[in-house]
Amino acid sequence: MTRLYYRDASACVIMFDVTNATTFSNSQRWKQDLDSKLTLPNGEPVPCLLLANKCDLSPWAVSRDQIDRFSKENGFTGWTETSVKENKNINEAMRVLIEKMMRNSTEDIMSLSTQGDYINLQTKSSSWSCC
Repeated sequence: MTRLYYRDASACVIMFDVTNATTFSNSQRWKQDLDSKLTLPNGEPVPCLLLANKCDLSPWAVSRDQIDRFSKENGFTGWTETSVKENKNINEAMRVLIEKMMRNSTEDIMSLSTQGDYINLQTKSSSWSCC
């Protein structure tokens, strides 16, 4: 994609289909493209969540360990399982990303955590909702 598509973005979501290994491997190209064309004003990478979609289906083409390792190695802010069909973890994932953006925008010196860890959305309680 061209830089124009990324211009002024404050965060990113890259989603792949857990039942399709090709979409998983393509996630690396999307992240590399993002990182090569967009950074925050301080030069840090833009917060980016990796979403493992279709978690309601089986069998998975990739393991949770593979996703976890991939997320960490490629500098994602974190990852979690989602199901757009069942509306599972969509609002919660967006809440996590928005909170990250808000924290970053209020800090003078941004220190992004690109741990890539799994984000357990079940333990976070929130009445926040979108749409």
